[in-house]
Amino acid sequence: MKIPLYARSGIPEVWLIDLQQETLTVYRDPTPDGYRTARVLHRGDSIAPAAFPERALAVVDLLG
Repeated sequence: MKIPLYARSGIPEVWLIDLQQETLTVYRDPTPDGYRTARVLHRGDSIAPAAFPERALAVVDLLG
């Protein structure tokens, strides 16, 4: 999985969509060993990108 590579590179936030499970996993707080936080979201949830906290998005819209 590439997620640990992104953390080591200092990418502040990564979103991973799993269409089969209908989930969105949001990784934040990168360290050299990986991300400190990972949050799994489902259809009824919403999330805002760390860079744009005022722009909440519905997970259902991201899943298609």
